[in-house]
Amino acid sequence: MSAPERPPQSLAANLSLAVLVFALCAAGLEGGARLLAPAPKPRPVAEYIWDWQQKWDGDFYTVRSDSLGWPPWDEFNREGLRDRAHAEAAPRGVSRLAVLGDSVTFGDGLKPDDTWTRGLEAALDESGPGVEVMNVALLGWSTRQQRLAWERIAHRYRPSHALLAVCLNDVPELQNNLSRPHPLLARAFRASALVRLLVGAEGREIASVEELFEAPEPERVRAGWERFFGEVRELRRTVAADGASFGLVVFPFRFQLEPGAPPPRAQQRLLAFCAAEGLACHDLFPQLAELGPEAFHDYDHPSAAGARLVARALAGSAVVPRPLAALPVLARRGIAADDLAALAAAVGVGGVDEKRAALWALRRLGPAAAPALPALRAALGDPEEPVRAEAARALGALGPAARPAAPELFARLADPRAAPRWAAARALFTIGLQAAEDLPALSAALGHADPFVRAFAAFSLGNFGSAAAPAVPALIAALEHEEGFDRAGAATALSRIGPAAGAAVPALARGLVADSPDRRWKAARALGRLESVAAPATPELERALGDADPRVRAQAARALGRIGPAARAAAPTLQRLTGDTADEVREAAREALARLSR
Repeated sequence: MSAPERPPQSLAANLSLAVLVFALCAAGLEGGARLLAPAPKPRPVAEYIWDWQQKWDGDFYTVRSDSLGWPPWDEFNREGLRDRAHAEAAPRGVSRLAVLGDSVTFGDGLKPDDTWTRGLEAALDESGPGVEVMNVALLGWSTRQQRLAWERIAHRYRPSHALLAVCLNDVPELQNNLSRPHPLLARAFRASALVRLLVGAEGREIASVEELFEAPEPERVRAGWERFFGEVRELRRTVAADGASFGLVVFPFRFQLEPGAPPPRAQQRLLAFCAAEGLACHDLFPQLAELGPEAFHDYDHPSAAGARLVARALAGSAVVPRPLAALPVLARRGIAADDLAALAAAVGVGGVDEKRAALWALRRLGPAAAPALPALRAALGDPEEPVRAEAARALGALGPAARPAAPELFARLADPRAAPRWAAARALFTIGLQAAEDLPALSAALGHADPFVRAFAAFSLGNFGSAAAPAVPALIAALEHEEGFDRAGAATALSRIGPAAGAAVPALARGLVADSPDRRWKAARALGRLESVAAPATPELERALGDADPRVRAQAARALGRIGPAARAAAPTLQRLTGDTADEVREAAREALARLSR
C-alpha cells in the first residue's frame, strides 16, 4: 500500500522552516564568531610590495613603445623595456646575458646610462669584447613576472646566459599575490567573522621585508620563501630548456647597511638554497656594506655610486659570462694595447680572436686611432661576422675622423648578419651624415628588409630637414612598411622635412582610414606637423574628427588647427567636439578653434 501523497503546501512549509532554522543557526554562529574573532584591523603593507591586480589588472605588463632603436636615445625599446634595441639574431662570437629584474635593475631614479646593467656591460668591455647585456626588467616585477618575461620576450633573443636579480621584496610580493583568495571569498572574509574563524587566514600577508629577518620565522614568511623557491626552480627549468645558463644576484635593502641592522638571515636563506640546488649565486651585501647607506638613494634602489659598485662587483664574479681576454691575446703576439702600427697590422692577420682583440684595442683608443683608418675600412669586409661588427664599432669610436669610411659602412648595411648591419648604422650616425653625399644611400636603405636599418634611414633623412626633399618619393613608398607611421618611421621624417614634403599629403591622408587606430592617429599627427602644406587633407581630417578612437579625433583636431585659416570649413565640426566625452579631444578642439579664429 503506497504512502499518501504529501500536500504541496506541506513541502513548502517544511522547506521554509528548514531555511529559517539554518538562518537562525548561521546568525547565532556569526554572532558567536564575532565575539571570538572581531573584524581584523588591516596591517599596513609597505608601498614597495605591489598588488598586481591593483597595479596592472593582471600578472604581467610592459610599457607601450613603438621604438625601433632610433633615435638611439629612446629610453624604451620595442619590447617595452628600458633598454636599447637588440637584434633577435644573437651575434656570433658574443655571449648574450639577459638580466631579469625589477625596479632595482630597471634603474629607478637613475638615468639609463647610470643603471648597473649598462655599467656591467662597460665593465666587462674593459677586459675585451664579446658580452652583450640585456636589461629585461620593469618596476614592480617579481619572480613570477621575470619568468613570464623570459618566456614571452627574452627567449626569442636566444640569450646564452640568464641572471635573476633578486630583490628581497620579491618574497612578500609572491606570498601576498599568490596566496590571495578568490575575490568572492575575500569579500566574505572581510564581511563575516564566521568565515574568518573557519578560514583562519589571519596574518597570511607579509607586510614588510623586515619580517624576513625575524627569528623565529613566522609561518607566512616560511610560506613566502617556499613560493619564491618554487618560482626560481620553474624559471631555471625554463631557461635550461632554451639552452642557457642560469645564476642569481641578490640585492640587500638599505636598512641592512645601517647601524643596528639585524643579521643577514634572508641572504643566508638564499645562499643555502642556491648551494642545495647547485645554483651560481652572488650576494652583493658584503660589497654594498663597504659603501654603506650611500649605496642607495632610497630604501632599496641603488644610487649612481651604488650601481657602479654593483657593476664592478659582478664583472669579476662567476655569475656573468666572460669577455674575450683581449690583453692576453695581444700579449701572446707581443703587441701593446697602445701600439697603433702593430694593432693596425694585426687587424688583417691571424684568427678571429686575434683580429677582434686588435680591433677592440683600437676602439678603446677612440679618435687617437685615426691613423689606423685604412686597416679598419678593410676589416669591414672580413669573412667573419664578429670581426666585421667590431670593425664598425671601432670606426664609430673614431668619430668624424672616420667619415672617409662612409661608403664601406653604407655597404655593410647589406650585411647578411644583423650585428654588422646595426653596428654600421650606429657608426654612420656617430661619425656624422651629410645630405649632399648620403641622400642616395639613405633613400635606398628605406627599402631594406631590416626594420632597424629602415628606421635609421628615415630618422637620418628627417634630421636633414628640407635638404632631404629629394628623398620624399622614397619616404612615401616607405609609408607602406609596418613601422611607416612609428616614431622613427617615414611619416615622422616627412613631417620634419616640412613644406618640401607636400607631395606626401595624399599618402598621409590615406593613413587616416587605415585599419589600425595607431596608424590613423599617427597619420593625423604627421599631417599636423606639415601645417599649412597639409591643407588639401582638410576634408579627410574633418571626417577623422568622427573616428571611434579618441587619439585619432584629438590628433585630427590639432592638425586642423595647425593648418590654419585654410581649415576654417571644419570649424562647426570642431565646435561639436568641444563637448566630446574625452578630455584630450575637447582640449584639442578648443585649441584648434582658437587657432582658426586668429
